[in-house]
Amino acid sequence: MRYTSIEQIQQSIPHQTLVELSNDASAYDVPIDFDVVKNIVSAVDDKVDAYLSSRYDVPLQNTHRLVSDIVVVMVRHALYSRRPERDLPEIVKESYKNAIKELEAIRDGKILLGINTDASGEVIAESYAEFHS
Repeated sequence: MRYTSIEQIQQSIPHQTLVELSNDASAYDVPIDFDVVKNIVSAVDDKVDAYLSSRYDVPLQNTHRLVSDIVVVMVRHALYSRRPERDLPEIVKESYKNAIKELEAIRDGKILLGINTDASGEVIAESYAEFHS
């Protein structure tokens, strides 16, 4: 998992919801299926890389909090999408749409991650100004 952790997922999605969305067992007292969650996170990481690869070298070496938050939103959406018989909550739909818009804005250079690139996405050299008195 490149851009988020299981702990961040667990902090953002209530435990019982995460159990219901990740575990396919019908038993009452089942745990979170971490393999399902990890596979979804990996797929979302790949999608984020696809969006950002035209502007940044991916995978990103330093995870920006914005990217991590986008991944969590997209993971939540993907988990809900595993259950097509359930209604997708409006907040999940809207937050996913906003996450995609943020990825597009990062890709298009409207939101910068603090990685040295110019408007075309080309990496620019570090420069330092020296002052003498």
